[in-house]
Amino acid sequence: MSSKRLTERITGRFSSILPVLEWLPRYDSSWLRPDVVAGITVAASVIPEGLAYASLANLPPETGLYAGLMAVAAYFFLGTSRQLIVGPTSALAILVASGVGYAATGNTASYASLVLVTTLLVGVIAVVAWALRLGFLVHFISGSVLTGFSAGAALYIMSTQLNKLLGIESSASGGFFAETFFGRVSYIATHLGMTNAETLAVGGAGIALLALGERYVPRFPNALVVVVLAILAMSVTNLEARGVDIVGSIPSGLPSLSVPAVPEPSTLSSLIPIAAALFLLSYVQGIGAAQTFARRHDYETDANQELLADAGANLAAGLGGGFPVGGSFSRSALNDSVGGKTQLTNAVVVLVLVVVLLFLTEVFTNLPETILAAVVIVAVSGLIDTTAIRRLYRVSKSEFAIAMASLLGVLTVGMLWGIYIGVVLSLLVAISRVSRPSTHELGQIPGTNEFVAFDVTEAATTVPDVFVYRVEAELFYANAETVRTDLTNRLAKRDADVELVVFDLTSSPTVDFEAAQMLEKLHRKLESRGIDLWFAGAEPDVVRLFETTGLAAKAGDVTREESIDHVVDRWRAEQSS
Repeated sequence: MSSKRLTERITGRFSSILPVLEWLPRYDSSWLRPDVVAGITVAASVIPEGLAYASLANLPPETGLYAGLMAVAAYFFLGTSRQLIVGPTSALAILVASGVGYAATGNTASYASLVLVTTLLVGVIAVVAWALRLGFLVHFISGSVLTGFSAGAALYIMSTQLNKLLGIESSASGGFFAETFFGRVSYIATHLGMTNAETLAVGGAGIALLALGERYVPRFPNALVVVVLAILAMSVTNLEARGVDIVGSIPSGLPSLSVPAVPEPSTLSSLIPIAAALFLLSYVQGIGAAQTFARRHDYETDANQELLADAGANLAAGLGGGFPVGGSFSRSALNDSVGGKTQLTNAVVVLVLVVVLLFLTEVFTNLPETILAAVVIVAVSGLIDTTAIRRLYRVSKSEFAIAMASLLGVLTVGMLWGIYIGVVLSLLVAISRVSRPSTHELGQIPGTNEFVAFDVTEAATTVPDVFVYRVEAELFYANAETVRTDLTNRLAKRDADVELVVFDLTSSPTVDFEAAQMLEKLHRKLESRGIDLWFAGAEPDVVRLFETTGLAAKAGDVTREESIDHVVDRWRAEQSS
């Protein structure tokens, strides 16, 4: 092998793992200005949201900036989406607080360390998923489940911020119910008399300004403006003395890379299911946003490479003192709306965060915690898609019920188990659909050789003594018996003169062994009634399976991709010979 070919091969291998090696050499200089503007704008959003989500995760505020810095740095090298911004998100932060908080059993020092371990576990799980090329699994999470889960997560997260918004001390009683949405709302409702009026006024003003900003100037860094105004207000008034809590001192400097101590096996094992849920949520958030913007701008993303990017972002966040990260739809949408063209936006965000961490952390000392609550509440309100929920109700009551079940799961048992309820519901929906595939009896359009479903066109007519049947799905163990029952029931409704059943496999490219056994039993049953069973449209792999089982010879010598009319003609010729 020549040195040139070897170099190209090595470069190609590294480019498949580091997409930056592929897109950066082809970077168009005309994209630099919009990427820089987008990066600065996105960073202005990352800073207040990072502080807010760190508070949401019950961690020091600087950890939100560390997580944002390390995540976007990793995604710059590993990501395939030109618009996606990875970093802390509200749903991941609250899942960290509820899941890891339970494992830490109230030990603050232990909690911080366990968060880092959990973040690294999320990265490890993502690496394993990438190595196994499991990117396709995201497609098994149904849209209705995500709609319900997102709405439930938004309400749950809002409930965690009510005490900060109102200036009410958190409940110290704990317990399972107290940590649920209904428990938190019940506690707030019974302690409204403890509301601090100044805290509520500051937080309410923050929500009003953020809401107005999102409506009238959505491309403007509204959260940063509100944060700066709140800091100025705290600096020139005595609101802190009147009970308005502030963030306090934030250490300056860049995060130092370190590996947390490995906890004892029992604790580590309790973190694995939490990390698995965090990974699932992180990847679903990221790939959903990545695919949305890829479709909008007509380019391709790599679902498996995004697994590696998610792994890199979480491993970097864990080593840099942050917490689990994922794709942020809101920050990605902001990036897109202000004209971000490529992943270079991430590099600009990194530079801005470095400047903030080195020189500007003292600015945020007087930031009111109620403003962080306001930022979270307004940010997550967009997760409640009332239009999608109403559409589900109108179009499909069953899909609406699934969405509501997912929503209630989050509200009643919390984010962690709410995720697993959503996953189980999605799998049940997928299993239900593949086990009950769409089936049709086909008729011939007069004067042609074309066979179509009767419910497609009224022009189709039955063929004398022939029954043509098609399944719009692969045939396998989960739907084999359903298909057999449906075929025999449909056949029973036809006239008694049917002598040939043609099973059209055009829409069934694969048939597993159990489905083949079902077809053999069906062949024997029909044969006992004097009816032949032949096949049309069989793929080569299906023909080989039928030949191996002996069904091909019994069913009129099945041939590859033979049309329905050819099968019928060949059968008639055999009958007349």
